[in-house]
Amino acid sequence: MHKQYVDMLICPECHGKLEWDIKEESEERIINASIHCRECKCKYEVRDEIAVFLTNSLSRNDLWQKNESGLEKYFKEYPQVYEKLMNTPEEELGGADYWLKASCLEMKGDYERSCKMFQNAFEKIYTKDYIDGWKSQMNYILDSVKKQNKPVVDIASGKGYLVEKLLKETNNYVVATDFSPNILSRNKEYYTFKGLYDKLSLIAFDARKTPFKDASIETMTSYLGLQNIESPGDVIKEMCRITKGKFMPIMLFINKNDKVHMDLMGNDAYATRENAVSTFNKYDWNVQIKNSYLADIKPTPVGIIIEGGRIDGFPLNETKIEFCTIVAEK
Repeated sequence: MHKQYVDMLICPECHGKLEWDIKEESEERIINASIHCRECKCKYEVRDEIAVFLTNSLSRNDLWQKNESGLEKYFKEYPQVYEKLMNTPEEELGGADYWLKASCLEMKGDYERSCKMFQNAFEKIYTKDYIDGWKSQMNYILDSVKKQNKPVVDIASGKGYLVEKLLKETNNYVVATDFSPNILSRNKEYYTFKGLYDKLSLIAFDARKTPFKDASIETMTSYLGLQNIESPGDVIKEMCRITKGKFMPIMLFINKNDKVHMDLMGNDAYATRENAVSTFNKYDWNVQIKNSYLADIKPTPVGIIIEGGRIDGFPLNETKIEFCTIVAEK
């Protein structure tokens, strides 16, 4: 973690002041450190340059850990499937199997091959409209961020598709965040391999209880991550607390008359444009919907070698969605 962020951080549990015991550091980064809160005595750490500010008071489902361990467990149980997947020429693989082979290569640390495969995999899995839609939103964010040239905090980064674009195409320092230290550890390896790690910091926390001081973040983004976080009201309230500038999450909305997918999502707080605006407005945000892009999408392909394997459970049938960027200011 870059040292420049230390003064922005507080205890995520009680907002008390933090005491830092730095064990190992470089000129710009904290490499290993023990951290504790003066008020509530909660303990945190920086481990191998990744700051970990997870609290015990919130339960969470680490999907990254489950997915990877689940895939590994499956292959241990069916080694013949693994051998067939890895030995089948790439040009003969369908979309789902192709993606899963790339995932296996990544888990083995073979980023050179997995990166090339993941780039190709999107076109095998998603419609051109879908790909054009999310590219359009990323470009909108890049154009907005370039004008500011200030650090960007990305919420619920996952593998960091937007983070990678920010690091490649802007001069901004970036903080990638997730509640999974596993995915952040992967990101450190990946962005080091890509030569993009110099401007990147990694912080693990739950977006419902962040370690940032009030009004400490000028620019905050999220690439479809906001819609995967539990307790949306708590999250939007917390984002409002820590932001002093703009929060720009990329969103994907369904039509409120799309009964099949409304039933699937259960009228989620972010399922539709109307729901999302209402959720933000409850917590005193001024909200604008920008860069709307309507996309025709289809169900993603099912695996043949890994029978029934599917990369994305949405959509259930052909439908139209709206990609957009919410620009929220206080």
